[in-house]
Amino acid sequence: MTRVLRMALFALSAIGLTTMVIALFLQVVAREFNWRVDWTEEIGRFAFISMVFMAAAYSTLTRSHLRVSVFSDLVARKIGFRPVQAVHTLVLLGFAAIMVYFSAVNFVEGLQYPNISPALRFNQNILFVAMCGGFTLIFLLHLSDLWALIRGKTLKEGGPVND
Repeated sequence: MTRVLRMALFALSAIGLTTMVIALFLQVVAREFNWRVDWTEEIGRFAFISMVFMAAAYSTLTRSHLRVSVFSDLVARKIGFRPVQAVHTLVLLGFAAIMVYFSAVNFVEGLQYPNISPALRFNQNILFVAMCGGFTLIFLLHLSDLWALIRGKTLKEGGPVND
């Protein structure tokens, strides 16, 4: 299951990055020939926003996200790694829950009061679905980490807990 999720998140991130690069490349080429391709900027922006949240979930799954651990490593040497990992996990779980809630609220409000993009005539508030989905996955991954910590396991960098 973890492998399938890892591959799916990687593929979605790669598709978003590829779409963004192609759209922005087309925009640069179009400028040279004075072609009107206003939609490329919007496609690039929408692909980038979606890719960021899928890549954030991927980095959470693989535990490859950036973190500064100088202070926590010092504390962990004194009290143990599992309690420090539990505090980290609880804080990140809370943050992800707050972000899921507010992105869902913004999505619903965006359906009531649409913010239409000029070139594609696309309701830009629909992008909150990517944010809500990404943070929901992050929440579930941290919930899984918390469950592993409760069961006595230690979280390893570079990948999910293996049973």
